[in-house]
Amino acid sequence: MKIREGKESDAAAMAEIYNHYVRTSPVIFSDRCLTAGEMADKLRRLGVGSRFPFLIAEEGNIAGYAYAHLWQPDPVYDRTWELTMYLDAQACGKGLGSRMLAMLIDECRRRGVHTLVSCVTEGNSACERMHDRAGFFLAGRMPEVGCKFGNYYADVIYQLML
Repeated sequence: MKIREGKESDAAAMAEIYNHYVRTSPVIFSDRCLTAGEMADKLRRLGVGSRFPFLIAEEGNIAGYAYAHLWQPDPVYDRTWELTMYLDAQACGKGLGSRMLAMLIDECRRRGVHTLVSCVTEGNSACERMHDRAGFFLAGRMPEVGCKFGNYYADVIYQLML
């Protein structure tokens, strides 16, 4: 599996992965699917690929994506970045997420980031274990902040000091 720098033309495949989770899982706290254009707009708005690192995993088809962006817009948070990563359902459980996370952490460290934040839907045990293995610590838990499919879910916040 090749991991490369992402580009705007990846937005359509990214939207497909994103929309799968919107329709089938609470891991994305949204009930609205995105078009390729909306995904590209979102990436531009966040500064992904220009200021912030952006990775794509592919082997023929795109199997996953990961990027960093500001955790909060105020300048006092300028060196605190949030991570986002989603894999195609067929790519899960094969170590790809851990590889992409390690590469993203290294790139954030190289860019002088002080701390990384990652919000995980409680109950996503594979993602929670991946963050634990990568050295993140549990920074907090916000119970029942998202309601999807008629159920309330907590956000679990992981943090890594670089």
